[in-house]
Amino acid sequence: MESMKSPFRGIIKDVRGRTACYKDDWVSGLCSGLRILAPTFYIFFASALPVIAFGEQLSRDTGNYSLIIFFFELED
Repeated sequence: MESMKSPFRGIIKDVRGRTACYKDDWVSGLCSGLRILAPTFYIFFASALPVIAFGEQLSRDTGNYSLIIFFFELED
């Protein structure tokens, strides 16, 4: 019943205990300079390009009704 009074107590305790590690990670990441840019761009474009490509294909196949809002409007 104690966990019902403060359901996020464990998460808060964990964050407080790891604050020093989190701070060190952010400082190291920001100070790494150009070494972090290549993997960051790779991950971004590896994720974004398929979304753009398949979104365009879905848009063509559905007659530009590829947004979820349009799907809900079609059901009426």
